[in-house]
Amino acid sequence: MNKRELAQLIQNFRDGSATEEEKRRLESYWDKALKDTTPLDNLPPGEQEILKSAMFNAIKTQLHLKGSKSISFYRPLYRVAAAILLLVAVSSVLYFNLPVVGEHAQLDTSSAVIETKYGERRTIVLPDESTVVLNGNSKLKYSKNWSGQQIREVWIEGEGFFAVQHTKSHQKFVVHTGEGLNVEVLGTKFNVKSRKHGSEVLLTEGKVKLNVDNTESPVYLNPGELATVKKNQLSKRVVEGIQYTSWVRSKLVFDKTQLLELAQILQDTYGMKVSFQDEAIKQRQLSGEISSASADDILFAIAETFKIKVTKMDDNSVILSSK
Repeated sequence: MNKRELAQLIQNFRDGSATEEEKRRLESYWDKALKDTTPLDNLPPGEQEILKSAMFNAIKTQLHLKGSKSISFYRPLYRVAAAILLLVAVSSVLYFNLPVVGEHAQLDTSSAVIETKYGERRTIVLPDESTVVLNGNSKLKYSKNWSGQQIREVWIEGEGFFAVQHTKSHQKFVVHTGEGLNVEVLGTKFNVKSRKHGSEVLLTEGKVKLNVDNTESPVYLNPGELATVKKNQLSKRVVEGIQYTSWVRSKLVFDKTQLLELAQILQDTYGMKVSFQDEAIKQRQLSGEISSASADDILFAIAETFKIKVTKMDDNSVILSSK
């Protein structure tokens, strides 16, 4: 199959006109693609992951998928398209105008800046093979080359879950946030959130050292402890960690969570501004689990649980009111 013919098959798949025979041909191509990953062999692992992630989001947009429930419906053909686009894009045959790295993943020769859109999640592999799952409306900055450096440093705005590799040289890993909070580790797993209203760190494994700019005494976290920073004041407490990390697995877990807090999540992560017609609604509490954690899933859970009217506006804002 030549590349032009392949491009036409993919175009038919995208616009919904592909026949069953064409779909079978794409499936066959997918099987072959699984056995041949040589086009990516010369790329560093981090760039491979960024490339795959960018294509996933491009394909998702092209298919007009709104959440993980829809994604599961399209999974067989998505896998075909992903494999094909991966090979075609690497060989610079872009018949369908899909971005390889994407407008929100800007890389130069010395540093990387990775940004996610509202509602998007992306996994980044760092130069030391540590990984970061970046939540929606977030930005991660780091140097592309850590060899010879005493400290591995990253800067985050938004939210990310870190799985840090321990190096043979015991090289420190430091995460910097906008609140002046610095998270120092050797090898561990933790969640960092840095939004306009404050920063927080939830430790799930290992041990971390925290300090805030212009303060003298560091704070150490053990697994299950949450540290928060507001106006340069750092405090910590023991919490149920699953509430703070479930988003990594496309879930949201709530335990007596006020709707006012849910409104903040919808704004920070999904870019959706929520207003309350009745002030009393803000204090109502939600407990339970939402499986796919899309904005629509959260709104549906609120409406069904509390019998609240949800009015979506054209400007991506929502009004919650009593029925």
